[in-house]
Amino acid sequence: MVSPARLNPPPVFKGSRDGFTALAWLLTVTRYFTLAKVEENDRTPHALSYLDTPGPARWFDGCGLADNCNFEKEFTPAFKKEYIPHNFAGNCRRALTSLRMTSDFPTFLTTFKDLLGALLGYAANESAKTTVYEFAQTSFIDNCPLALQQLIEGYILQHPNITLPELFQYATEMDRIYSFKPNSPAHSSAPLVSSFVSSPSSSQATPMEIDNIGVQLHNMHKRLDRWEKNMGRNYNNGARNYNNNNNNNNNNRNNNNSNNNGHPSRLSDSERQRLINLGGCFRCRQIGHMGPACPIYGDNRNNNNRQGRWVFQLNAGDASESGNAPDAQV
Repeated sequence: MVSPARLNPPPVFKGSRDGFTALAWLLTVTRYFTLAKVEENDRTPHALSYLDTPGPARWFDGCGLADNCNFEKEFTPAFKKEYIPHNFAGNCRRALTSLRMTSDFPTFLTTFKDLLGALLGYAANESAKTTVYEFAQTSFIDNCPLALQQLIEGYILQHPNITLPELFQYATEMDRIYSFKPNSPAHSSAPLVSSFVSSPSSSQATPMEIDNIGVQLHNMHKRLDRWEKNMGRNYNNGARNYNNNNNNNNNNRNNNNSNNNGHPSRLSDSERQRLINLGGCFRCRQIGHMGPACPIYGDNRNNNNRQGRWVFQLNAGDASESGNAPDAQV
């Protein structure tokens, strides 16, 4: 048993109606009574000694309760009704649900504990407190930064019977190591759960590891889709360039044909002199006939193609010996 003289007495309640102050005072007084082993019949008189005068003390005088009323069943409900705002518990629940980390984790955790303490102080019995703890654990996990959320979920898989205070302690330790930031990216800053939490079995992946693998596969598919689209664009550009080159080559050949007009290119001076010396054709550059009789470019090339081929194939000696070629061909 702890001597009441060695305990710090509860603070004096001055009549604040903000809800948190009233519940904090009730919690402090109840804890003091438990540690000091104050009897049930003596708790209300002790509590009245910590009410400020004249405000709260005057309230008790006018509420119709006796000095020796039951502290838990009569004094506490009347005190909450007077000094806790209407729908305070609902407002705390909504605040706890929407609470987000905006600066650092210690500030977030302190605010969360304040709201949780208010809800626990407003709970009427142990069953209600158990419900508050379950609700608070879900809200805490959902409102943590995503990187810490993944760590907590992996830790709960290994410790399914963990209590909320133990969860707070684990989250504080992880924040000391990783220094979580608000609105951290989902996949870049989240440490791997498997790096410090052992898996249940070496051959079985945890659900968190499966989720990470799914995210990586999704990102890989997106990169492959972009690569295929880029390859398709490059292929189409290459096909267009190939067609343009073919069209340019065809145009150049057509231009060359139109410029030549069916005739060979212009003779150089050396080629012209060679043909003069050998008696060759200025048109086809062959020896054995002159330009007007040219079988390719001559004036009668359409009528005498056969004759022209004979000119290239036979010479005068061959024709006279064989006797088969006509005189005109010789």
